[in-house]
Amino acid sequence: MTVQAVVFDLDGTLLDTMTSVPYAYVATIGELGGPDLTLAQLIASWHLGPAPVVLTHFLGRTVTGSDLECFYDHVAVAAESTRPFPGVLELLQALRHSGRTLAVYTSATRRVADMMLTYTGLNHYFPVVVTGDEVANPKPAPDGLVDACRLLGVPASATAYVGDADTDLSCALAAGAIPIHARWSAHVQSAPGRPDVAYHPTDVITVLTWECQVNG
Repeated sequence: MTVQAVVFDLDGTLLDTMTSVPYAYVATIGELGGPDLTLAQLIASWHLGPAPVVLTHFLGRTVTGSDLECFYDHVAVAAESTRPFPGVLELLQALRHSGRTLAVYTSATRRVADMMLTYTGLNHYFPVVVTGDEVANPKPAPDGLVDACRLLGVPASATAYVGDADTDLSCALAAGAIPIHARWSAHVQSAPGRPDVAYHPTDVITVLTWECQVNG
């Protein structure tokens, strides 16, 4: 089946947030009386879910509205220094030119995702964005990716999901989509399920071409 849609993870896949968003978490948790954390400890917790879940985990209490506002203030500062990975814009332009529909499924909250996509100018490429606070079960469960496919009107079997983390790839496999491992981030982990691998954003085009030849 021809790949009709491509869904992307956000942090570490489209955007190089590994030196910005973790600092927003660390600063917020410290400001709210939580433990001193290393960036590695914080990044390792992202699989827990969106910001309220991560903050609750480290603060040991339910977060309040003012706690979240503190976090979003730090994210706004982080967003100003966040950039797409080199080659991402070229990839998105090529995919759009090919007629494929695009979406984002991220564990970030709606507010963080919209902020990051708007600051970096990528929001115009994605008619569909599904966020971690809008799904019942976080990655690696397939809920958010299934929702993205439904909103795009494309079956999961004709959709590729591009992500840098094990949870992204497991999510794709669980949804019945094609997993593509984004290896251009320096923070990638080992990949389950022998997914296709892209070492540079534009390699995604090569992977999709190969998929169409093999499975078309």
